[in-house]
Amino acid sequence: MNERHPEMNNTALSYKELTAQWNAIDWPRVENSVNNLQGRIARAAKEENWSDVSRLTRLLTRSYYARLLAVRQVTSNKGKATPGIDNTVWMTPAEKMQGALNLTIRGYRAEPLVRTFIPKKNGKLRPLSIPTIRDRAMQALFNMALAPIEYVTGDRSSFGFRKGRSQHDACNQIRICLSRRCSAPWVLEADIRACFDMISHDWLLENIPMKKSILKQFLKAGFMEGSQLLPTDSGTPQGGVLSPTLANMALNGLERVLGMTFYSTKSGRITKAKNPHKVNLIRYADDMIITADTKETAENIKQILIEFLEIRGLELSEEKTLITHISEGFSFLGWTFRKFGDKFKAQPSKESVQSIIDKVHKIFRKGRSWTQDGIIREINSILRGWSNYHSIVSVSRTFSKIDNTIFNMCYAWAKRRHPKESRTKVVRKYWYQIGSRKWVFSTESQELFSLSKVKCRTYCMVQLDKNPYIDIDYFEKRSQKTTPRRRLSRNFSSLPVAHVG
Repeated sequence: MNERHPEMNNTALSYKELTAQWNAIDWPRVENSVNNLQGRIARAAKEENWSDVSRLTRLLTRSYYARLLAVRQVTSNKGKATPGIDNTVWMTPAEKMQGALNLTIRGYRAEPLVRTFIPKKNGKLRPLSIPTIRDRAMQALFNMALAPIEYVTGDRSSFGFRKGRSQHDACNQIRICLSRRCSAPWVLEADIRACFDMISHDWLLENIPMKKSILKQFLKAGFMEGSQLLPTDSGTPQGGVLSPTLANMALNGLERVLGMTFYSTKSGRITKAKNPHKVNLIRYADDMIITADTKETAENIKQILIEFLEIRGLELSEEKTLITHISEGFSFLGWTFRKFGDKFKAQPSKESVQSIIDKVHKIFRKGRSWTQDGIIREINSILRGWSNYHSIVSVSRTFSKIDNTIFNMCYAWAKRRHPKESRTKVVRKYWYQIGSRKWVFSTESQELFSLSKVKCRTYCMVQLDKNPYIDIDYFEKRSQKTTPRRRLSRNFSSLPVAHVG
């Protein structure tokens, strides 16, 4: 009998009762309760009080509020409508509430995953393994307890799949490590072969601080490929909620290993006060770069990395692991970083630029019969997100080139709709002058987003010693720092048409 939450005492409720219970949930109270527990776990892990960590983890994974939050997480993300092997999804409030009430550890058994493949940029296929909605909720529940531990024990310069950190933080860290005149000139670009698929189960079961029986269920569930059930002897499933945290924890500790080798004191204390070899690690999930003062140091780091990964059942991809001089440049997270003399420059990579052009081109091909409004709406949604991502690097020239390419696409689309009309008439129909801006592809309700108008912005990097589960005030203030958007005034009824000579 649960006296604090009587709604948990009877799971045989009607559809109407379940719906009412879900709609009546006080979500701020739920989030505060879970956040408090996560903060206590993080503080206990920071103090290395592992008995308290174990006790608090057990408390969180059995919490009614945590179960509600786990269900809301997996039913509100992009994959909410993707079923697992049982062809079940939780879409209605009643289904979500019933799912939360049934989310118990006692007698839990994970179902096999559904294997599917998605194309990669290089033309190969990436295997995805989709758990059932119940298994995803259970993974989300345990991830709430494991994430604070990972944040405390993880590498300072790890930025992928960690609360309060992003690719932009990784970009700024690269700038800090490589932009100065005296910075390291050599970079090791490390690529791990099939990282998620190859992590040793034995290492995970031995080193991950969570309930072993549940973790084993997640790892050994197997997967269905067609009508055949295949076992999983290694790796964490790409598509699982817990997998990014497990992968991070498997790769954590590399920074300490490098520190012990290259910048530790005689007493064994790791400090970067003296770092003669200029060794710095920047990691985003399984993508990483390591700086070095010489090519020989980079080769030594590569050997250390090979030995570090071997213990975890992982190995480097020899063809993709490169040692590069900064004057030649390297690509990371969609950006190219390069030094021209003493000048450091970061800009969107050629692959990233080509990908956005290809996406826009596909929209024009798909939307040959669409209205101008429909075309603009679809393209703007892509361009805004892409420009926001890249606006922290040097983008002026790149954005102008893309704008020019898109202009040619717009004209080809418009001319195709009116093959017998003259160039002047086509332009008068689709392009307007707005204020001082000419040649604006627009309608009475909206205009095509112009990348050239996007200015480079300064990104305030997260402080690496701050923890989102402990330093809550810092991250709340950080989230409130938003750049105000300038609203453009339109009066299309009085706009002059663009004239063509």
